[in-house]
Amino acid sequence: MISVPFIDIHSHRKNSNKECVTVFNLEPGDSIPVFTGKIFYSVGLHPWKIGTDEEDNERMLMMEDALELDHVIFVGECGLDKFAKSGFDEQMRAFKAQAFMAEEYKKPLIIHCVKAWNEVVELHKKNKPSVPWIFHGYNGSVELTQQLLEKNFLFSFGEILFKTNSKAAESFKILPLEKIFIETDEFDGTIEEIYTSAAGLKNISVEKLKQAVWENFNRIENVSFSL
Repeated sequence: MISVPFIDIHSHRKNSNKECVTVFNLEPGDSIPVFTGKIFYSVGLHPWKIGTDEEDNERMLMMEDALELDHVIFVGECGLDKFAKSGFDEQMRAFKAQAFMAEEYKKPLIIHCVKAWNEVVELHKKNKPSVPWIFHGYNGSVELTQQLLEKNFLFSFGEILFKTNSKAAESFKILPLEKIFIETDEFDGTIEEIYTSAAGLKNISVEKLKQAVWENFNRIENVSFSL
């Protein structure tokens, strides 16, 4: 069996690991390099970066230009954060707009959520999206995870999995493999380190976890690259 590459579904850091398929996060207006085979991009208006409605509308127009590119494969990260300094009403307006873009461009939504689970769930219920909604940097309790799982959300985990007694680690253990992704986000280490910790929590091999995340990635996204 051919060994599949690592998938890093959300990263803010450039790396040169040729054995990893990486989705780098961009902000509206950032330059987007040409497609190189294993480097993809997401673009979104983060709730920490929310401004006035006029400023946000301008940046979301920039997002639409980026989403026309085939190697910009996700919308986000975007979402809701009740600890952010930006106004929650404008956060909600921008999040709704970006959820609409995800549907329009048929690209999965990468969600940053802090203390706003009910609002995200309610919007998901109302929109009935056809594209996946993925909570990135997930750190919810087992109880919350079970509720979100029933509503067909997906989950991406990062360095929090090194804390084996964390809520995230306990939630990771109960999730089916077909519902999970792995990310580096702003972690200074390697994606391999996170996969190793994650595989230990599941009591499976790193290769089995790599295969599962690879299949998940290909299921949600129409991407093209060679092994």
